Amino acid sequence: MNIRKNTAAIVILLSLFSSAHAVNAYVDQFISFKDALGNNAVAYGNNGTLTAPPPEVVNPNIILGVPTVSQWVSIPTDYSAVYGFNGQKATDGLDIYYVDAGALSNVSIWGKLNITDAWTKIGSVTEGAPLGTTYNPVSSFLSLAGTGLSGVSQVMIRGTDVAGWSPGFDLMGIQGRGMLAAPVPEPETYALMGLGLIALLLNRRRQVDA
Repeated sequence: MNIRKNTAAIVILLSLFSSAHAVNAYVDQFISFKDALGNNAVAYGNNGTLTAPPPEVVNPNIILGVPTVSQWVSIPTDYSAVYGFNGQKATDGLDIYYVDAGALSNVSIWGKLNITDAWTKIGSVTEGAPLGTTYNPVSSFLSLAGTGLSGVSQVMIRGTDVAGWSPGFDLMGIQGRGMLAAPVPEPETYALMGLGLIALLLNRRRQVDA
């Protein structure tokens, strides 16, 4: 029985380490889409059926998960779209995906860890010049280094410029790098768990020696 308990304790400890760490993850929560006045707004873009103007009404959650060819939401100047990672935070940076047949539209990227935190600017992204009409997703990476952010659970994309035929920057997806599950035990918690495991094993050894 004691051997089983010891084995179970080791398995639990290892699972805490493995479940708390991941590699990359795409946003899986749509939070808001607002106009320049801060009001909820109708979003336009492409739901995968259009290859030319005009844009059509789309659900802003169209960009959740892995980016899909010809699916995007356009973010006009001073509009903002907010997305989140459910139960996770990105600690290394963000990949912002946009259409390859872009028109040099620009957005600023903001992040925060907790709902009550103020937004912190991470950087800006500009669409590339049109590469064709395939409407494939391409990306730009923004590092959290130097931003003061230890992690990001929510991301705000804010339009700062409009060019081309679409209403704004054509967002196709957001990926976080260096994902950690939230909440993540502090290092002190891991240390205490380790000490507890050592004590458990020592107690087992005493019982065997006795």
